[in-house]
Amino acid sequence: MSSTGKFKGWRLTLGLIVVPMVLAIVYYSFFAVDRFVSSAQVVVRQDGNNPGAQLPGLSMLLNGTNPASREETLYLREYIVSMDMMQLLEDRLHWVEQYSKQRNDPFFWLDKDTEREDLLKYYQRMVSAHYDETTGLLRVEVQAFSPELAEQMVKTILEASERFVNEVSHGIAREQMRFAQVELEGAKKHYTKRKEELLSFQNRNKVLDGKSSAQGRASIIDTLEGEHSKERAVLTQMLYKLHPDSPQVKQQQQRVNAIREQLNAEKRLLVSAPDGDQLNVVASRFQQLTLDAGIAEETYKTAVAALDNARIEASKKIRTLVTVVSPNTPQMALYPERLYNLATIFLALLLLYGIARFLIASIEDHRD
Repeated sequence: MSSTGKFKGWRLTLGLIVVPMVLAIVYYSFFAVDRFVSSAQVVVRQDGNNPGAQLPGLSMLLNGTNPASREETLYLREYIVSMDMMQLLEDRLHWVEQYSKQRNDPFFWLDKDTEREDLLKYYQRMVSAHYDETTGLLRVEVQAFSPELAEQMVKTILEASERFVNEVSHGIAREQMRFAQVELEGAKKHYTKRKEELLSFQNRNKVLDGKSSAQGRASIIDTLEGEHSKERAVLTQMLYKLHPDSPQVKQQQQRVNAIREQLNAEKRLLVSAPDGDQLNVVASRFQQLTLDAGIAEETYKTAVAALDNARIEASKKIRTLVTVVSPNTPQMALYPERLYNLATIFLALLLLYGIARFLIASIEDHRD
């Protein structure tokens, strides 16, 4: 190998391995600041009387099943890393001011006047929430430059998360109950109105049951028609035997006339009363009002049942936040992992160096 090739090899080694490693060692030795991690594990569980729900985290760990409230837990995960939570922590703990005091590590510098969007990116670097599909647990981690601040931030996040879960679940339950109550009030008013219309109709027409009255009137007419036919037959027989002017015939004729007049009066009351109070009309109207009142009553009963069901369903939607692992006060800094990071960087540089040497050798072979 020529001296020029050796020089290029040393220059490549120096540029791709030595210099980057020296910079990395200098950074991790003098600039990288310790970051303390406080964490907690929580789960959103459903309230209920199920005995197995008393220890949701333990039961899920033993059974290996996903929790029923997976969706709410995922909502909570997004809330924890959202701008709302970031602003809440700033209002309570003034975390921006405390993080901005660190000026040693350039990769974690933070300016107090940072824009909200960039501040959110920095916040999401320091605060994370990971959902475990197997156990259903949500792990919340906070990195801070002091153990006390890391623990305070985790505790504040859990307090805000508990309120968030309560507000969401109770809000859904209240909305469902409110809808059922509105429907019940409407059904109750409609039922009361229909009953009042029926009672008013009964009082105005002086009938308890229009259909029964009409049936009774029809029965009377049938009876009178039978009597009328019978008395006419008796009159006919008498005319064969007696003179038309005889007292017996006149008396029988008066009886037939009286029955006929009564029959005609009953028929007029049933179907052709001039004042519109015909019993068939009354019966028809009464039947319609009774049907409307019955439908309104069934609707009211259904609304009552729906309210009871809504109350049961609403109780099932109530969720609570259970802390399975409480926030801890870190005793030692977990980050940065200096030796691990330096070893990883060294291996990556060796890989990059090998790729570069391979490319250079390939180019030189094609050039020759």
